[in-house]
Amino acid sequence: MDNLGKAIKEAQLSLFEARDSVFLARCRVVGAEVCREQGCVSINDIRARVEIPAEMHPSVLGAVFRHKKFKAIGFTEANHPQAHARVVRVYKLTEEE
Repeated sequence: MDNLGKAIKEAQLSLFEARDSVFLARCRVVGAEVCREQGCVSINDIRARVEIPAEMHPSVLGAVFRHKKFKAIGFTEANHPQAHARVVRVYKLTEEE
């Protein structure tokens, strides 16, 4: 990703952090619960357990694991049809959690 693309992505994720902080906090709690249950978590697990409000764009989910409690450990495929099997990260809880 070029520097401009990365800057645009980071700006958008920061907007989601500010605007949708309550929703993201709920998703992070669910993510931590999933990690404790099965050792790791991906956005597939969040999508299966948290309903995205109708007025919220699904892109907000890109900010869920943008938190110090999660560390990327691998990859899997997104399992919702609109994602066209794109690659998504798998996370575990950090030692801080």
